[in-house]
Amino acid sequence: IMAGFRQVNSTIKMEIEFSNISSDVPVSNLAIQLNKNAFGLSPASQQIVCNPPISVGGSGRSEVELVVTPAMLIPLPPGQPATPQVQIAIKNIATGKVFYFAVNFTFEALFAPDGALDRTTFIDTWKSIDDKKELYGTVSDLPPSSTDIEQVQNKFKASNVFFIARRPVPNAEGQEVVYFSMKTVTGMEFLAELTFKQGVSACKVCLKTESASYGVLAKLALENLLRN
Repeated sequence: IMAGFRQVNSTIKMEIEFSNISSDVPVSNLAIQLNKNAFGLSPASQQIVCNPPISVGGSGRSEVELVVTPAMLIPLPPGQPATPQVQIAIKNIATGKVFYFAVNFTFEALFAPDGALDRTTFIDTWKSIDDKKELYGTVSDLPPSSTDIEQVQNKFKASNVFFIARRPVPNAEGQEVVYFSMKTVTGMEFLAELTFKQGVSACKVCLKTESASYGVLAKLALENLLRN
């Protein structure tokens, strides 16, 4: 089994690829269950139907719609970073066998389409968050599409990361700072400052949030979007 996460039309999906290695009984009906996790994710329906059934030596794909349920949320101790790991069990109804595995959640799949802030709200929120809660990182070896600010804006917008403003850095020729906001479907807000320099295939990332346990995951999500 291979699995990954993405958001499609504001719906969180888990995409799964099944391979039938040794079962003489074609794989057709499965049931899925998720353990409690840091995102409150659970399947909208536990049933997975493989159509056509997967014969031995074959493979097939399926999508599972995920919903956010407060009852599925693991409580995090203060100051402890959230783990991206989601533990999953899939049962083959025909054979009764259960396959257990874990996949790291793609945090940007949790970003909501209403995460844009107006400039005044962004500035006020940025100032209200303690500087000690800033997270920094540098992303190197960026593809050309991630050093052009307009292309970055379009790429980010497609993943619900919203452009706020951009400005040149005083006394630093060729440098520009760009600001973005994002919000998860669970209501966590993240503010980002990205610094670009003309002719340099790298970007500095600064992220601020009151949801400190999830800050590292949000920063990694931005870095992943920049790398792709």
